[in-house]
Amino acid sequence: MARLDKTVLFWTIAGLLGFAFALAVQMRIMVALVLRRAVMAKYADMDRSAANAAIMAAAAPGGRDRAQSEAVGHLVSTYPMPLSHLRRARRASLVTPVILIAVLALGRLQWGML
Repeated sequence: MARLDKTVLFWTIAGLLGFAFALAVQMRIMVALVLRRAVMAKYADMDRSAANAAIMAAAAPGGRDRAQSEAVGHLVSTYPMPLSHLRRARRASLVTPVILIAVLALGRLQWGML
């Protein structure tokens, strides 16, 4: 494989991983914002930190099984797909930087890209 082909492949993979990370972070922010507004609209007396805690409890692995409060139960029963998206975005935002660093290190060590 020619050096130019390796360079194009390297930067394409690095760019896609960077884009995937940015998209995952954006998705986490937007879904959490919408869910917080939904839970605060349903429970008018709830403050922002309690709404955030309810969203974190509902989106945690196994959150469907341990509905601690009425707000968590409401989120789990009413918004299962957004909670699933929030979990997936959380996983992606934790994994993609690690893969990106590995790709950058591989490019540096293998081909001297950086």
